[in-house]
Amino acid sequence: MFFLAHLALGLIIGKISGHYWIALIGSLAIDIDHIIPYVRHGVIFNWKKFWKTVTSADDPYGNQRNYLHSLFTWFILSAIAFLINSSVETVFSIAYLSHLVLDALDNSDFYPLYPLRFNVRGPIVYFSRAEWIITLLLFLIYFII
Repeated sequence: MFFLAHLALGLIIGKISGHYWIALIGSLAIDIDHIIPYVRHGVIFNWKKFWKTVTSADDPYGNQRNYLHSLFTWFILSAIAFLINSSVETVFSIAYLSHLVLDALDNSDFYPLYPLRFNVRGPIVYFSRAEWIITLLLFLIYFII
């Protein structure tokens, strides 16, 4: 899913838990693994190419959702967060897992057991009207709470 859907769900988790920053980090920081192929292929420095890449369900580089988009990494980082602070770990872990669930819903390549090449493609077209409706509903839930 696009960045705004992750932001909305992170805000909901932050509002419910009272730990906004932890929820937002868990919900948004996972996408940092997109930056590596963007830099490597010069996408990040070309606005037109960047916009085309981030709004497309296709992954022309084949590695935008890799290590950080794995349930293995989710488990390891959640365990580390638990060792640091168990109450914060719960918020971080739920936010991180919510990011993975949202990514599993769209039709982009998603390998939840990365580095194993088990691919999951959800029913929602990436960057489509349906995704925007879900995102708006998530923001509406946030404002209602």
